[in-house]
Amino acid sequence: MKQLVRALGNIVRETRKSKHLSQEALAERIGVCKKTIIDIENNVGNPKFEILCMLVRELDLPFYKIFYPEVSEDLEAKNVLMKEVNHCSDYEMKIIVSVVKNLRSVLNNEEK
Repeated sequence: MKQLVRALGNIVRETRKSKHLSQEALAERIGVCKKTIIDIENNVGNPKFEILCMLVRELDLPFYKIFYPEVSEDLEAKNVLMKEVNHCSDYEMKIIVSVVKNLRSVLNNEEK
């Protein structure tokens, strides 16, 4: 569990800085006090689920970096794909699923 808390603190700090946000600005955007952000970044305690959700949404944090910090595989492409899929209509989703299944089948046959 400590590894997950440390991963969260690190990814929040790195992402916040990459977006040129101060701790105070981030705290203001998600409606918490600056100390909450400081504590998260310093791996002190565990944020409530509601705060975690607000952080993920505000900073556009990839879930895998928070919940699976031990995974060394670069999952950025999967993260981007998931974000795109989340914006699809039901109709678009059906088409995309069909295309992906067919494409995977073709690629798997080429590998053999």
